[in-house]
Amino acid sequence: MEDISQKPSHRALWLGLLFTMLGPISNGLYFLGFPASAVVWITVLLPAVGLTLVLIGLRRAFGQSPYRDKVGGAIAVALSALVLAASVGVFVLSRRLPQPSTGTPQMGQRVPDFTLPDSAGNPVALSQLLAGSNAGGPPKGLLLVFYRGYW
Repeated sequence: MEDISQKPSHRALWLGLLFTMLGPISNGLYFLGFPASAVVWITVLLPAVGLTLVLIGLRRAFGQSPYRDKVGGAIAVALSALVLAASVGVFVLSRRLPQPSTGTPQMGQRVPDFTLPDSAGNPVALSQLLAGSNAGGPPKGLLLVFYRGYW
């Protein structure tokens, strides 16, 4: 006969919750130098492993534990499933980000000439700005600020 007085092991539930929570935290690996493509996969795989462990723990809780363990296990499953769903959502959205354009000018390369209005509405060409001053001084630099809003 099975000994009911023995305290049930909750290792699978706690370990599963730990793995699940490490998923979103693993995004910090990018700042430690890990490649971004690996970080995205780690962010999805850790919650998946965590949800699996939590489900194993929930099965054990329903099989041998009192009612309070069943409630805690169900909450752990819901939390793990929510974190996994969020991780998969971020994974899918990150795959839709636009890729860098191959036609953009590189560092040190001269940009094509263009004309834009200045703050008074007068047209100013890039070639005018980079031509230098009338006194023959060195060419000027240029900083473009793309502001998406209103002043």
